[in-house]
Amino acid sequence: MITEQDLFDKVEEAVRTVLNTAEGEITRTSMFKADLNTESIDYLDISFEIEQRTGLELDFTEAWQYIIEKKGADTTDISIQDLLDYVKHAMEQKTGEQQ
Repeated sequence: MITEQDLFDKVEEAVRTVLNTAEGEITRTSMFKADLNTESIDYLDISFEIEQRTGLELDFTEAWQYIIEKKGADTTDISIQDLLDYVKHAMEQKTGEQQ
């Protein structure tokens, strides 16, 4: 199983690649819209980059629904940590299906 730090590194690298941000600019508390100025088209590219690094096919619609269930229906922005939580959840689900 991948460590939380390794997973953060992979997600951070994927987001940095798509958004062309400097190394160290993205933290776990970085908000996609407010801090990183992410546009809707970027999520597809971020999903692809995360898949390339983790092998997990990431569906941002499912991620968004998962995060809204955790944070509430009035959620309008998500953090890197929110995405990490979803990716961990999805990886656990995938592992469970393979057993």
